[in-house]
Amino acid sequence: MESIGSIAIELTVGLFGLLLLTKVMGRASMSEATPFDFISMIVVGDFVSDAIYDPETHILKVLFAIFFWGILIYMIDFITLKLHKTRAFFESQPVIVIRNGIIDRMALKKNKVDINHLQMLLRDREIFSIREISFAILEPNGKVSVIKKPEYGTVNRNDLSLPVHAVSVPVTLISDGVIIRKNLKEAGKTENWLKDELAKRSIENSSQVMLAEWRDEDGLFLQTK
Repeated sequence: MESIGSIAIELTVGLFGLLLLTKVMGRASMSEATPFDFISMIVVGDFVSDAIYDPETHILKVLFAIFFWGILIYMIDFITLKLHKTRAFFESQPVIVIRNGIIDRMALKKNKVDINHLQMLLRDREIFSIREISFAILEPNGKVSVIKKPEYGTVNRNDLSLPVHAVSVPVTLISDGVIIRKNLKEAGKTENWLKDELAKRSIENSSQVMLAEWRDEDGLFLQTK
């Protein structure tokens, strides 16, 4: 029973240590992992696994390792922020793999990307033919950014001389039957107003609503359970 208790303690401490480290690394690192972020995750994961499975590795040593690794990450982020030339080494650089509609074979070879992989990355962007592309850039996180040829570009409202309407961020008022009062206040609405709106739709209680969303330009949208 002592070993189970010690594992539980080590897992709990390791969890909070990793959460603190992710706060240090920032949201950008969590959203799209660069090669440096990938290495960081492997190393930190190894620290925690050592604490759980190696009886000779004390949790304080693991916490020190996580803390010291966090300091290194913070220092590297600071260096790359201040010294532009170091970014190429730590973060990699975007590479143009299609230029003026022509695939750059040397750029693909240098970055270990074959044609099939490139086509897969393009399909992920809903582009199914290379003929549609003017420029394609391989980003450090492994994804592709694309500039389409003019004839394949997306038509916008300015192209059609249509009036432009203002847009707002939708606010969730009810989530899985629970009224979110903070969002109600943010939207400038009251709970009585919301109940009246539900009554107009023959809904007796908010618990019957899976999602209710307010947006200034088109009002209330809701879906029942």
